[in-house]
Amino acid sequence: MSEPLSRQSGKNNPPSVLIVGAGPAGMVLAYQLASHGVPVRVLERHADFRREFRGELIHASVLAPLERIGVLPILRQRGLASDDIERRMFVGETRRVQVPGGNVRGSIISQEGFLELLHELCSAFPDYRLDFGTTALEVCKDGDKVTGVAVRKSGSESRIHSDIVVVCSGRNSVLRKSAGLTAEQFHVPADTLWLRFDFSDIPQALPRSVDVHMWGDGIVVVLFQTSRSRLQLAFSAPGDLGTLRKDLPALRARLLPLIPAALRPHLEAKLDAATESQMFKVAVDRLPTWHAPGILFIGDAAHTMSPSGGIGLNVAMIDAFAAADAFLAAIDAGLEIGEEVFAAIQKQREPDIVAVQAGQLRAHAMAGKRRVGLHMMFSILPVFLPLINKKVAAAARRQAPVAIRYAAAPQGEHAG
Repeated sequence: MSEPLSRQSGKNNPPSVLIVGAGPAGMVLAYQLASHGVPVRVLERHADFRREFRGELIHASVLAPLERIGVLPILRQRGLASDDIERRMFVGETRRVQVPGGNVRGSIISQEGFLELLHELCSAFPDYRLDFGTTALEVCKDGDKVTGVAVRKSGSESRIHSDIVVVCSGRNSVLRKSAGLTAEQFHVPADTLWLRFDFSDIPQALPRSVDVHMWGDGIVVVLFQTSRSRLQLAFSAPGDLGTLRKDLPALRARLLPLIPAALRPHLEAKLDAATESQMFKVAVDRLPTWHAPGILFIGDAAHTMSPSGGIGLNVAMIDAFAAADAFLAAIDAGLEIGEEVFAAIQKQREPDIVAVQAGQLRAHAMAGKRRVGLHMMFSILPVFLPLINKKVAAAARRQAPVAIRYAAAPQGEHAG
C-alpha cells in the first residue's frame, strides 16, 4: 500500500514534508512549517507522548526562540516550565567547582507537556497530521532520490511518499544506512544506568538544580528533577552496569554512598526492585554528510550526543529552527528545497556541533581522572579560567546566533 503526501514546490503550493520522529526536534520543525502553510506529516513509533525522557533542562539559547514563537508563555501558564534552574558541578559530594564557560542556567520543561502543546498548536492547521505507533523501516527511492519512507503500523506495512523527508528519530536511526549514510564514531569509555524515582509524596525534597557529582575514575552521578515530581539519576562507572542493575543489594551498596546526604535517606527508602531503570549506551557520533537527495537528518539522527552537559536536546531543537528557517526562506524565494538547502543547514549548524562534541569528549576524559587529580585540576583551574572563558566567549560569538526569521503567533484559543 502506498500513501501519497506530495505537492509541487512554490510559495503558493509548498512541498510536503514528512518528519520521522515526534520528539522535540521533530515537533518544533512540524510547528514551524505547519504554521507557515507547509503540509507536514509526522511519524512516531511510540503510542503517545507519555514516555520517559532523559533530560528536560532547556538552555537559555533555546528559550529565546521558544518565547518568540509564543510557546514558552503557554508552557509557563500551564505550569509546565520551572525557570532559573542551574547546573552545578561537584568533585565528590560537597566540593563545588567551576568549569570553563561559566554556569549553565535554563528551565526544566515537561517534555510530555511540551510535545502535547506543539501537537495541539499544529492541529489548528489543516495540512498537519501525526501518526502514532508508526515505525519507519527504510527509505523509498525513485532512482537516487528519497521519495518517502516504508513503515509498519499495527502489523501492516505501507509506504508514505513526500517531497522531502526529515529524520529526527534519534541515535542509530535505521534510515541512516537505508539512505546510504555512515556515521563517524568517537570512543566514549562508559555506559550509563538511569534510575527514576517518584517523589510526588515529598516534592519539596527534589533538587532545584541539575547536580553533577564527579567521584573520579570515571564514576559520575547526575541528579535532577523532571516533570510529575520525579527524580532522575544517571550513574556512570566502569564495569558491567547491566549486571549491577540486576543485583539490587550490590547496586544499593555501590550507589547509595555516592548520593548527597540530603537525598540519601529518600533514595535508601525508594531504591528497590520496583525502581524504574534502563541502560543507556553512551555514544558520540556524527554523519560527515547530513543529507542525501530528498532526505535530511538533524538532531541525534545526524550527530549523536552523550548525556554530558545535557546539551543534546537543545542542539536538536536549534537544528530544527535552522532547518525550518532554511525551508521557509527557499519556499518564499520560489526555490527547490534540495541538497543545496540541506548543505546550507549543515554548514550553519556543524561548527556548533563539532565544538559541543569535542567538549563532551573532553568532559568524559576529565571524569576518568583519579579523584585526587580532579581536586588538583580544579584547584589550579581558577588561575586560568578568565583566559579560558574569554576564548570560549570569542568562539561563541563566531558561531551563528540562535535567531529565527519565521515566527507565527499561536492560533485560536492560544492567540494573544
